[in-house]
Amino acid sequence: MRSIVALKFNLLNFCFFGLLFLAACENDVAEVNAITSKEFDTKVDIGKEVVITYSDSGKVQVVCESPEMQRLNTTDTKDIFPKGLKITFLDDNLQARAWLEADYAERLPFKYIMIARGNVKLYNTQNEKLQTSELIWDETKKLIYTEKFVRITRPTERDTTYSLGFETDQNFKQIILKRRIQSKLNAENISNSLGL
Repeated sequence: MRSIVALKFNLLNFCFFGLLFLAACENDVAEVNAITSKEFDTKVDIGKEVVITYSDSGKVQVVCESPEMQRLNTTDTKDIFPKGLKITFLDDNLQARAWLEADYAERLPFKYIMIARGNVKLYNTQNEKLQTSELIWDETKKLIYTEKFVRITRPTERDTTYSLGFETDQNFKQIILKRRIQSKLNAENISNSLGL
């Protein structure tokens, strides 16, 4: 008999305290909406110290690192890297073969395209380096290209090449120059004016 009474008493206490708790949690809906609309923008998701791994058939091929990524949740979803990024391209043995760095980038996730801008550098394990103002990485085709002015330095060949337009694979091995600039003087003037 005691256990049944104690059970009824505990059940009554639970109901009583539960009602008190619910009554204490009363908020004005307008007040909640005003607070959340000021502090939270549901159209933008922000990530800090972001690491994105791209894989194909279970093998990691690319690692993207950035201090900040913003995902714009609009009709045209877009990932923005306002503080820059570094992308590492790996071979089948997970060895780094090439790197892409930029001060700013935008990724169109449904088109599998990334556009890097501002102090853009692409370099590989042979110390070959490309500098430009903008590069586009087509993730599906595994191509990196631009129609902008580029400067390519190859220390092993003691060569610096200038071009308007460029295309390469992700490992920065097979290079296609679109419109090579022959005059060194003109190329250096363009390079200096772009801050490269």
